[in-house]
Amino acid sequence: MLKAILVDDEKADILLLSSLLRKVTPDVQIVGEFVDPTEAVQQITEVKPDVVFLDVQMRDTTGFEVLSSLGTRDFEIVFTTSHEKFALQAIKAGAIDYLVKPVQPDELKTAIEKVITRRSNPSAVQLEMLLNYFKPNKPKTRRVALTATDHLMFVEANDIIYCESDSNYTTFFLKSGEKVVISKTLKDVEEILAEDDFFRIHASYLVNMKHVAKFTRGDSGSVVMSNGQQLTVSRKKKDEFFEMFSRL
Repeated sequence: MLKAILVDDEKADILLLSSLLRKVTPDVQIVGEFVDPTEAVQQITEVKPDVVFLDVQMRDTTGFEVLSSLGTRDFEIVFTTSHEKFALQAIKAGAIDYLVKPVQPDELKTAIEKVITRRSNPSAVQLEMLLNYFKPNKPKTRRVALTATDHLMFVEANDIIYCESDSNYTTFFLKSGEKVVISKTLKDVEEILAEDDFFRIHASYLVNMKHVAKFTRGDSGSVVMSNGQQLTVSRKKKDEFFEMFSRL
């Protein structure tokens, strides 16, 4: 039985991961779930788990910084991340695997199998992970997890028309006409959607380039989205956006 600790500053993501772990394998006992990385570090030191599932991007720190603060370790690391740009850094940090959110059951099961395998052949698992990263035409996840007030939902990135900032909250406007409000800043959302075709046209707006229907270039630039909504393009972003729009 493997002892596991889960660390993620989003409680909904922890609940989802713990639920999946219980469903996909009987070989894991969850001995700690933490939204506070500092508390997690103390517990990891005391409990000495076999594997730690560690979120890459948290509000005040990163999973890599948490890992560095632990120093020498005798447990395996599985990083969880919203997109794949941290994969190579995860490999360099000695992670046994990295899982792109929303975590898929088959990928989670494979990660657990890697933890078990590494005990008998440590170098083989790390080499496999490295080779998989550089495999040509590696598919990328296009799903995004949206943590709303009372539920967690998954949407295709292509179905997001644009996102609008409201202080520490962001509203997602979807192709279906639905609006979803989550408690993340637009800057956080921009990072999550970094690998998709989104562009920050204004302090308040992040748009999906695939849903831009029209761009007006004048003293005050604006775009019309596929849902008919007209949005302002800030002056400092106008020229850069026009170049991108003209290449579509």
